[in-house]
Amino acid sequence: MLAVTPAQASYHTSKPKGWGCDFDGPCSRGTKSGPKEQKILYWFLGDSKDTVIRAGSSKYGMKHIKAGGTHARKFNHPTDKAAMALWDKALSNQTKGSWGHRFPNTTTHTAQYGGGASKRTMCVITSELTIGKGATYVGLKGIITAYWVNGHVGWRGCNNGRFD
Repeated sequence: MLAVTPAQASYHTSKPKGWGCDFDGPCSRGTKSGPKEQKILYWFLGDSKDTVIRAGSSKYGMKHIKAGGTHARKFNHPTDKAAMALWDKALSNQTKGSWGHRFPNTTTHTAQYGGGASKRTMCVITSELTIGKGATYVGLKGIITAYWVNGHVGWRGCNNGRFD
């Protein structure tokens, strides 16, 4: 069912070589320390850009996803290794219609998987915003949420209220 196996995934538990955080100093240092929700859990090396997923809160990150997102739909918000491989695939998917911007400073990325009656699309929403300011600056917010929707859809199909 998965197009990318976890062994092929480019997500890492420590800052990988080739990490391109550019402007994001604390992020590019690769620290996993930081106040509670700001802790980086995984680094993702994407084909077009790199991002992170932080421990998060009820509003973003791993905690948000594990809670089932805004609508507490845990059934379609997986966080296992197979799901993270799909997140990675979505972040690297550059095919036409696979990504776009619903809101300013966010990007919706998609990866289609499955077939027949089991067609699904993994939707990953990232934020280009940073956390903190001045002395409390932490770095890139990264992945806000990730969930699957029924059917093979483009990025707009992730935003129509079907299980987000």
